[in-house]
Amino acid sequence: MARYAHLPIFQKSYELLKWIYFCVSKFPKAEKFALGQKIKLVAMDFLDQVIRANGAKNKAPHLEEAAQLLEILRIHVRLSFDLSLINPKRYELLSGKIDEIGRMLGGWRKSNV
Repeated sequence: MARYAHLPIFQKSYELLKWIYFCVSKFPKAEKFALGQKIKLVAMDFLDQVIRANGAKNKAPHLEEAAQLLEILRIHVRLSFDLSLINPKRYELLSGKIDEIGRMLGGWRKSNV
């Protein structure tokens, strides 16, 4: 098993990515390949940074990049909601997952100071 699979932040991020794929699949065709693609890529990049941080001696740059990506993801998901691409229930679920991951990331960042 991979060295990162045990991390709660990895598990939560992986679940978020699966939910994002599900939600984006419901976008209208024009947005699925524009905003939807961007959301998926940012979420994948975030997961990549979690994996990189776990294996790095100096975790700080990866955790900083992850924090920036999570904020970008938060804004794109909110835009999707504001454009009525995501219904309120899915938005609440995604926002809750992003917030939870943000708290976990904040704790990880503080522990690596």
